Amino acid sequence: MLLLLVTLMFVAPVVGVYFLVIKAADRYEPEPNGLLAAMFVWGAVLATLTALIGNAVGEGVLAAVVGVNPGAQALEASTASFVAPFVEESSKGFGLLVLWALSAVWVKEFDGPLDGVIYGGVIGLGFTLTEDVLYVMRAASESGVGGFGATFVLRTVLNGAGHASFTGATGLGVGLAVISRNPLGKIFWPIVGWCGAVTLHGVHNLLCTYRYADGAGLVVKLLVFWGLNFAYFLALIALALRDRSLVERQLQGELGRLLDAREYQITTSAKMLVPLSNWHSLQRGSGGYRACRKKQLELIELAFLKEAKSRGDRSSALDVKERRLRASIAQSNSQGIYFGAPSF
Repeated sequence: MLLLLVTLMFVAPVVGVYFLVIKAADRYEPEPNGLLAAMFVWGAVLATLTALIGNAVGEGVLAAVVGVNPGAQALEASTASFVAPFVEESSKGFGLLVLWALSAVWVKEFDGPLDGVIYGGVIGLGFTLTEDVLYVMRAASESGVGGFGATFVLRTVLNGAGHASFTGATGLGVGLAVISRNPLGKIFWPIVGWCGAVTLHGVHNLLCTYRYADGAGLVVKLLVFWGLNFAYFLALIALALRDRSLVERQLQGELGRLLDAREYQITTSAKMLVPLSNWHSLQRGSGGYRACRKKQLELIELAFLKEAKSRGDRSSALDVKERRLRASIAQSNSQGIYFGAPSF
């Protein structure tokens, strides 16, 4: 129990830092903390348990097919490289499909590719927390403090965003399906995303199981791992800028009606991605930061709602939500809440 607590004390804060970095890209239409927590738990508990069972079954089948005794090093390496990516990315990706289905009929919180990459990344971080705790504890039991430190640094510190980048690929596919107007696209894109996740995971695990004779091998591994992580975070930024363009386009027709030109400029500014910049603009508005941020988030939510309607979503739930948003924003205007000098 003591080893578990100590390991959690080391691993959890690093995973938390990666979570905050992912969350920082979610500036325009932040995902509800409850859903983010649910996806994290999915990765940490449900996906991990499913993967443990699936990997064990896969290893047993592989052992029977190739005629190798269970527990053999070559068998474990083959399982990690060719079984685990399929099992683990399927168990993690299923959580995204469940959320997509729930969003379509109820919560309405899966708006596109950025949401998919964020939810996928959070599921991956949940998986990382449980998996790294197990690996670090095993290393500590086998090799003491040295094994604990080396495994913690290599797995959690240097490659803690690995699972986030894998499952982020599945999330990207599901997110593209959400905005696809073609029924075939709603099937095609999740499959492509899942294939990408399995491929990235497989390359990662293959490099982990391949033993190099010198330190150059470790450098090669880390460069590949960091390249995958960098691509994931680059995708987050690119998709956040895409959301900015969406908000800019959909709120243009509301100028002079629901929002002022200065509010439009602040809300659609690229500075929204800069930490504290948006806070600085809003806290100077009339009504205080909290009221101004509420109004800004409602304007952004309205923009995404209008975008969904432009894709052909004509559900009555959207109509009800639009009326509620417009009424709330109008009420804020009547109360003199502005985050810019009003011109109307």
